[in-house]
Amino acid sequence: MTLRDCYIILGVSPNTTVEAVRRRYRALARQYHPDHHPDDPEAAAQFRQLAEAYETIQQCRSRARAASQNLNRPKFAGTDELYEEFFGISDGRSPWRQSPGADFRYDLQISLAAALRGTQTVIRVERTFNCRPCRGTGLAPKGGYATCPQCQGRGRRYGGPGLLRFGPVCHRCRGRGQIIAQPCDHCHGQGSTLGKLEYRLRIPPGIVDGTRLRLDGEGGEGFRNGPSGNLEVVIHVAADDFFTRIGNDIHCRVKISSAEAARGGCLLVPTLDGYRTVQLPQGAQTGWICRFPGAGAPGGPGLPTGDQVMEIVVTTTIDFYPRQKELLEEAYRLGSERQTGASHE
Repeated sequence: MTLRDCYIILGVSPNTTVEAVRRRYRALARQYHPDHHPDDPEAAAQFRQLAEAYETIQQCRSRARAASQNLNRPKFAGTDELYEEFFGISDGRSPWRQSPGADFRYDLQISLAAALRGTQTVIRVERTFNCRPCRGTGLAPKGGYATCPQCQGRGRRYGGPGLLRFGPVCHRCRGRGQIIAQPCDHCHGQGSTLGKLEYRLRIPPGIVDGTRLRLDGEGGEGFRNGPSGNLEVVIHVAADDFFTRIGNDIHCRVKISSAEAARGGCLLVPTLDGYRTVQLPQGAQTGWICRFPGAGAPGGPGLPTGDQVMEIVVTTTIDFYPRQKELLEEAYRLGSERQTGASHE
């Protein structure tokens, strides 16, 4: 994984500050954490990829700082947030500065036919909006910030005396060191409210299960004119009772009776676009295959469309008409008599 790939995975530019990269990583890590998606291996893989990208960026930046500066403080393996995590040291800048909005995920299930042929649908997504009365600050009119009484403005709660007296992040101020003295009555100090928006989504033909469609800027609104987050729509293709997709081909199995197989003739086969007629040969056996060219999923750029592959399954007839039973019993009797006569000879 190159450094450029790492920035793309986190969705930040190489010029993004350390704090902004950290906030972006934490937001994405919360979104894809395996605890929130226990049965989603894709989310777990995305979480590991995010962690690897974040660690790579931090290591590269740490090496660059070490090469260009003569730091007066000890160098562990260190980055700025390592010192913040262990010692509560920060750069002193305002914790209420501009920040990007949160990213959101929407899971959409569609049918196999819709995935193969494409469709349009409307989704309603819950997302956050900056509180209009307080403009996203969480403050009441003419209100302000106060030093957190729990951590005395340090953002952490310390466990004891000495240099390594680090403790957990302060829950009162969430590591900011400051609290809202008079919260907004509309959002209760959160700075944002929840609402729903409708999006008309176009599903391209041939889309596969697990595809992620990204809508830039359609996530949560940023703080203090920060950029809005993104909306990611994850496509889930429902299993079909008749068709199975393998690559760009769709496969199906058609059951016929032994009498139909012996007789042969015209057979109607369901397709995604209606029915097609197949000329079944006399005496067809299980495994006989017929292919409909171009009846599968669309191919990629410069690639042909897939086919529909039909396989015949010959079944034994269980329920007989009275005349069929008579004929079968007569055939069995004649067969038994012939075997008996042959044994006497």
